[in-house]
Parts: sequence; structure tokens; C-alpha cells
Amino acid sequence: MRLSPCATRLVLCATLLATLSGCATMKKVPLPWRKKKPKAEKKVEAQPQLVGKIVLVNTDLNFVLLDAGNAAVPRAGTALKTMSGDMETGVISVGDVRKRPFAVGDIVRGEPKKGDLVFE
Repeated sequence: MRLSPCATRLVLCATLLATLSGCATMKKVPLPWRKKKPKAEKKVEAQPQLVGKIVLVNTDLNFVLLDAGNAAVPRAGTALKTMSGDMETGVISVGDVRKRPFAVGDIVRGEPKKGDLVFE
């Protein structure tokens, strides 16, 4: 059975319309001429990381001995906070004397005590 030329055109037009209308509604298809909208960067606030624990305090010479345990010993010059519970007790600066798992830190401010936790 053969269709007339008019019927053939009608079937062809209906097929094209059905196919093209589906493509027009698909907005998620990446097309080269569409500009990508930049995503807003989420600002993540850095959480303090536990570095170790103070095992010795020398107030006369103004230094502490830090035990880093299994963690990496911080680099020389790194500023660290000392905490007793939720209270900040001082700030120390890691010195040049570092031998895993220990590091010597100079007391910058505050009064750190033996047993205080040290955070970076």
C-alpha cells in the first residue's frame, strides 16, 4: 500500500515536530553555545586539628615540650593554640628543635599548662 504524496508529507511533518519538540524542552543537554553558570563556592570554615599534648612547661625559659603522638610534628614557626577544656590557655610557636614525636615551642602569650591540648 502506497501513501499519497500529501499523506507522506503530513506523516513526515508530524514525525519531525514530535522529535524536535522533545529536544527543545531538554534544558539539561549540554550544548556548546550555552554558557555555564559559575557555581557559588561554599566557604568551609577550617576546624582546628589536634596536634598533640603539652608534657612539660618551663616558665623560667618560656617554652613548652609538645608530644605529637602519632601525628606529624608541625613545621618550625607554626603558631599553635593551647586549650584546657573549652578555654584557650595560650599560644605557642614551634621552634627549631623537633624530634618525632616531640617538639619544643616558645610561649608567645598566655599560660599553657602541662596536659593542655594543642591545636593548629
